[in-house]
Amino acid sequence: MASSDKTLPGYAELHCVSNFSFLRGASHAAELVGQAHELGYKALAITDECSLAGIVRAHVAAKELDMQLIIGTEICLQDGPKLVLLATDREGYGNLCELITAGRRRVKKGTYELCRADLEHGLPGGLALLVPGKCLDEEHACWIAERFPGRAWVAVELHQGARDKARLAELQSFGATCGLPLAAAGDVHMHARSRRRLQDTLTAVRLGMPVSGAGHALFPNAERHLRRRVRLAQVYPEAMLAETLRIAERCTFSLDELRYEYPEEVVPEGMTPVAYLRELVWKGAQKRYPSGIPSKVGALLEKELALIRTKQYEYYFLTVHDIVHFARGEGILCQGRGSAANSAVCYCLHITEIDPDRSNLLFERFISAERDEP
Repeated sequence: MASSDKTLPGYAELHCVSNFSFLRGASHAAELVGQAHELGYKALAITDECSLAGIVRAHVAAKELDMQLIIGTEICLQDGPKLVLLATDREGYGNLCELITAGRRRVKKGTYELCRADLEHGLPGGLALLVPGKCLDEEHACWIAERFPGRAWVAVELHQGARDKARLAELQSFGATCGLPLAAAGDVHMHARSRRRLQDTLTAVRLGMPVSGAGHALFPNAERHLRRRVRLAQVYPEAMLAETLRIAERCTFSLDELRYEYPEEVVPEGMTPVAYLRELVWKGAQKRYPSGIPSKVGALLEKELALIRTKQYEYYFLTVHDIVHFARGEGILCQGRGSAANSAVCYCLHITEIDPDRSNLLFERFISAERDEP
């Protein structure tokens, strides 16, 4: 099998859309990850068009298979070229999210609009692959090279066309002229060749016509699937396959790095989140129990505050307290509900209304040491 043949060149697919590229991709993200792993790929980039919708499912599948997932997107600039953008780190992921959001918010749902100005300063923490059209535009390539110095490539996508050899020679000359290295890519739309009919159908639906009338709008063959490495070695020069691995090595970001990020301004200057939360809780307890804080409640508060400190959830409670404080000040009805009602801290912060002195609360229903996310 290709996945066990160590004599074949390594490969990372850098341009691949899933079914979250609506009416384009013919495979689920998990199917793509599974197939790439089976074929022995070093990494797989999911690059849905102006979207990160398929990333979470791909991430889960990749973790199960211990495979590297690269997070990226494909965009077509209104006044520029088609690009694949890849996140190398947390900064790049954030910038990619901002870019996608900006493009989607400008126009009606289901479409997007991005132009050169959106990438005028490059994409810090990101890499760019220029996807050339039939006509090679040196001005576009030079523009990308200037905005992504040392972080841009020409994507060479060959699909058994009649002019593949000539196209390869053209792209090699093009890259040399523009100062951009070349990397192999697949423009993958399906995990397996057998999805060709489905992909044709999706294209026809997108265009609003029967498959029989779609003509040249359909791909001429089924080569836009995840190809075996032995086949890739026959299509691309080894240097272009090796370049995909160097690109993959630079993309170290994983969704595992993401955490909830709460506003820091909820803590007064000069105080720590731990100290401020404790102050608010005990002041709230004194208001709740003007005749004296019951020993049962005091013990519950200390227990909960200790666990909150261990889990570093202070900002969560402070943020919710800030929201509730604002709502009450504006006369907006709000009420903590669900398992949060099992918290003495929430009661003393006036988030919930279940008195822990008159109830047997189980705080672990709300937050427990075993769960590693808020």
